Amino acid sequence: MASQMEAQHIPGLSYAVIQNGLVVKSGALGLANVELNAPANDATEFAIASMSKAVTASAVILLAQDGALSIDDLVSKYLSGAPETWKGMTIRQLLTHTSGMKDHFRDSPAYPPLTIDRRLSYSDEEYLKAHIDAPLNFPPGTQWAYSGGGYVILGAIIARVTGHPYGDYLRERIFRPLGMQHSHLISVADIIPNRASGYWFRDGALRNGGYTGQAHISGPDVGVMTTATDLAKWVIAISVARLWTAASRDVIWTPATLSDGRDAVSFPAASGYGLGWAVRTYRGYRIVGHGGTLVNGFTSTFFAIPEKQIAVIVLTNQYDANPQAIALGIAARYEVDLTPPSDMRIQPDTDETATGRAKAFFDAVLRGSDLSQLATPGLAKHLSAMWHPPGPAPGPEPSFAFIAREDVKRALQRFGADVARLAHYKVHIDGDDHWFTVYLTADGRIADFEAF
Repeated sequence: MASQMEAQHIPGLSYAVIQNGLVVKSGALGLANVELNAPANDATEFAIASMSKAVTASAVILLAQDGALSIDDLVSKYLSGAPETWKGMTIRQLLTHTSGMKDHFRDSPAYPPLTIDRRLSYSDEEYLKAHIDAPLNFPPGTQWAYSGGGYVILGAIIARVTGHPYGDYLRERIFRPLGMQHSHLISVADIIPNRASGYWFRDGALRNGGYTGQAHISGPDVGVMTTATDLAKWVIAISVARLWTAASRDVIWTPATLSDGRDAVSFPAASGYGLGWAVRTYRGYRIVGHGGTLVNGFTSTFFAIPEKQIAVIVLTNQYDANPQAIALGIAARYEVDLTPPSDMRIQPDTDETATGRAKAFFDAVLRGSDLSQLATPGLAKHLSAMWHPPGPAPGPEPSFAFIAREDVKRALQRFGADVARLAHYKVHIDGDDHWFTVYLTADGRIADFEAF
């Protein structure tokens, strides 16, 4: 962690490792505030940004467990004056980003942006109205597109059902019962003890994070600030069915489908999305969790790998950091077969034909080209609903370098096909390094892929 913090210019970091339902290692490194030279400690609270969506979703599920609502209820049941275009929109669709609601931070380039300035102050009522008045990106249930706006609406539903503001409900129903004593909603004005300051690393120097108005950073989509050990209590409670039932946990971790039955998948990683949790695979194992990035200077991640009974949380106060690489590296120290491709020893490429097919598949995914000659029918069907950009991205072509291959030594199926081996590649695109893993059948077809 120390070497990664130095390489990534991360001032401060909070982490926790969970095995078999218990925190086996946790701590804090570096500085909570650079200007004051204030060290981070176990009580230092980091803004967790979009990881808050998973917390909000879990709050909605508690209301469903209590019988206060159903996730298949119509949104219009709880919000009077909902636009006619919202007819048929459900709470489940808000939770799974299939509602068509706009994202106020960075919407897909396929859709007109929400006309709201995140540097300005808005009342809660004004902020909610801006999302209600905005046109939908698509009819509810027909596509998948990441949407913070949907979670703003969920916060309003929580308030309507409980009679209390979203933050009060979190505190009384989740934070206090789980003993999360260092967890709050972000406030620009309030004094919050042990609050970490946020930073960017730009033009070779560390800088203070950007300013964002209160309404934009305190809502149900991004508003939670906490510590890794506090968040671990919540992850454990869901994973081992404490506070939430096993049935609720399984619903949270079940990927969404669209109204026509196709899988709802993200671009370009093609991961599924449950109720506030991303659901995908890593090294052949199911991995569930979420990442979060906030412009005022924080980037964090958490994930659980149920089959391995391990979960890792890494919170940082540096917007341009890659905490996922750190978290995966930590997991590998506990389970060697979770070693990320970035840490693997580079092997000679003994099958350049297979590498050529992997490169062609990668290009086809990015461009939305025909995959039928490269992928299995099951994977092609899985990807059929994925949005694609209208043209190639500007800039140089991605570079594609082989890292390693490995035979799969256990029964593994992806989308109806048996997986025989994995092949790992390093891709350099848009100035950044990424890692790309393909799942191969015995005859060389691609049955699935991962992109990190």
